[in-house]
Amino acid sequence: MSTLVYRYLLLTLVMASPLTADADPLLLEVIVNGQLRASAQEVEEQQGRLLVPAEQLPALGIRQPGDGSGDVDLASLAGGHCRFDRARQRISLQLPDADLIPQPLRHDPPRPKGAGLKSDWASVLNYDTQYTRADGQGTASTLASLRLLGGPGVFETSSLQTRSSTLDSTVRLDTTWSRADLEHLRSWKIGDFVSGGFSWTRPVRLAGVQVASNFGLRPDLVTYPRPGISSSVAVPSSVDIYVNGLHQLSGQVQPGPFEASQIPVASGSGDIAVVVKDASGRQTTQTLPFYTSSLLLSPGLDSLSLEAGSVRKHYASQSADYAQGAVSLSWRHGASDRLTWETHAEASDTLAMGGAGADWLLGQVGVLNLSLAASQYQGQAGRQYGIGFSHASRVFNAGFSLLRADHGFNDLASANGDDRPGNSLRANLGWSLPGLGSLGVVFTRKRVNLYDDYALTSTSVQTTVLSVSWSRPLAWGAYGSITALHDYTGTTGNGLFIGLSMPFGEGATLSASSNQSAGASYQTVQAERPAVERGDLGWRVSHAEGDLNRDDLALNDKTPSGLVGAETERTDSGTDWRVSAQGAVTLLGGHLFASNTIDDAFALVDTDGLANVRVRQENRDLGRTDRNGLLFVDELRAYQDNHLSIDPGDVPLDVQLGTDQLHLVPGDRSAVRAHFAIQRSHSATLHLVDTRHHALPVGATATLVDSGEQTMLGYDGEAFFQQLGPHDQVRVEAKGRPACTVHFDYHAEPGAIPDIGPLVCH
Repeated sequence: MSTLVYRYLLLTLVMASPLTADADPLLLEVIVNGQLRASAQEVEEQQGRLLVPAEQLPALGIRQPGDGSGDVDLASLAGGHCRFDRARQRISLQLPDADLIPQPLRHDPPRPKGAGLKSDWASVLNYDTQYTRADGQGTASTLASLRLLGGPGVFETSSLQTRSSTLDSTVRLDTTWSRADLEHLRSWKIGDFVSGGFSWTRPVRLAGVQVASNFGLRPDLVTYPRPGISSSVAVPSSVDIYVNGLHQLSGQVQPGPFEASQIPVASGSGDIAVVVKDASGRQTTQTLPFYTSSLLLSPGLDSLSLEAGSVRKHYASQSADYAQGAVSLSWRHGASDRLTWETHAEASDTLAMGGAGADWLLGQVGVLNLSLAASQYQGQAGRQYGIGFSHASRVFNAGFSLLRADHGFNDLASANGDDRPGNSLRANLGWSLPGLGSLGVVFTRKRVNLYDDYALTSTSVQTTVLSVSWSRPLAWGAYGSITALHDYTGTTGNGLFIGLSMPFGEGATLSASSNQSAGASYQTVQAERPAVERGDLGWRVSHAEGDLNRDDLALNDKTPSGLVGAETERTDSGTDWRVSAQGAVTLLGGHLFASNTIDDAFALVDTDGLANVRVRQENRDLGRTDRNGLLFVDELRAYQDNHLSIDPGDVPLDVQLGTDQLHLVPGDRSAVRAHFAIQRSHSATLHLVDTRHHALPVGATATLVDSGEQTMLGYDGEAFFQQLGPHDQVRVEAKGRPACTVHFDYHAEPGAIPDIGPLVCH
């Protein structure tokens, strides 16, 4: 009997006690350091613990502990204090700043939406042609490039044609198919291209295949490390950030830590001022120095260029002179905020060359550059090393670079006919003197190894030049400069240049200069107004006296269809003249368009046949649509937001616009259609009267029987409908009156909204 009683009591106790595996889910209000972070956060209460999944902590502004997995007990966060108010279903946490996620203050430029619009099929022929008459002989030359686009890439080929009494030649320059990969920020090329490299390598022209990083596909991407700041506030405050005294960023922050990363700054040294002001007006300022350099890559960022093909020789003089096969690799990697390393290798049947380099940020001092390379060419070994340093600030800049190669060092350029790498030394100093202008000193020494193919010998030639320059703004917008140079080797002689320029009129400049160099001297006076925008008429008038007497007159007219110019020059030996034309002819959408030279993307504005509509680009007038409702736009920026608009005032009353604003993000050298969709409305104002020819009452409901369109009557029985048919009927219902119906015919009047009536409603 006692055994049965014991078992019964034991079973009762077990059933009465809670199971440790069970947990009660709660929806609680979470307050962190006095700030409401969640009004209904799901929390599991388990044996006095308040558990939240670790991945949900960032939503509460709390850093994830450990590896960020599993559940976290809010009541036992290290360094914090937790109070659970069960009656109010509220958790109040007091945590140190180290446990909180800083509030971000961002200055990221808006990234254009879309990955580049798909290009329409189009062909573009750019041309630059001129005819020159000099010394009694005429010479005609044309530089032309044909571009085909609309498929998976862009195909382009270019050529140079020259004709005179003694020469008739056509030389192919480049033929390349290229494709941009926006997802991976790289470009592919098949055909002719220039190999990649660094400051301590020499590029060569190849025909083959190239894949290379292309950060230009993301114009909003900054590739070098930029400084950031972090701080904390105890009360709600406003934060303003200044860079070198210029305001860059502002925002409101709540109590706790905050940070601003990737602050936009110019390359070089400077300071960042953080101004914090609370509600009471109390203000604190913190100033931090920084140094940035575009020579570095952001941590984790890679830049790669890989090529394989045949080396091209005698470019621009022969169409297809290709030598031995070659491969080349250039790779840069951002190892940290302060270090970027780079490596390069190139090889052919007879050459192997490779090297490595680094850009190292030395705190606030500047950037140190180091490189070392070695080569093996036809059994001869050689080495090259380089060292450099640069410092830039608002008032002072300095730098030097030394690149030294021994006689045995070769690269792809020298292995295919170019001069061997030599030695070069460059040092520069510059000062910005408040109120006195800018002063610069540059020293260069360069030794080049000239190789004689016939004698199979190499000759070393050295030049050493020191130059000193000063410039400063003057009164009335004028600008003056003086440059003196001394050639220690006597190769080019000493020189002195003095210049003065000042603006006058609208967009024009007047300048005067004196030049003494290599034993010759002359003085020049010139007035010039360049043709920059469409519709500009540019001109230049100049007169020079001295060892060379010359008078020059030039005119340039930049029309929507291209740039045309004429120039005449008179010297002691006679008079020469030249005429030129530059522009492009584009086939797009079955239409031919003449325009200025097209180097990037372009668009065709289409208003669905609506003529004479004004088109603007970034609020700048481009012109009006033609009789087909088309306007060609030859200047768009690839992978950037381009704003096009039309003037709604030029749209007839019977036309409805879907939008008068478009934002286009075209791809690389692509053709896009800027379609402003319109809908012609068949609208009219009806004047409705009863059988006694009295206007129907205000507020009566009028309904088109066929379409169901409904409107309210205004004064004088007026009813406006937007979509009417050729034969229509309207039913009118008014309070206190029997319903009536009116039948009528509608005839559209282009550009106007007709008045119909009076119509008797029966």
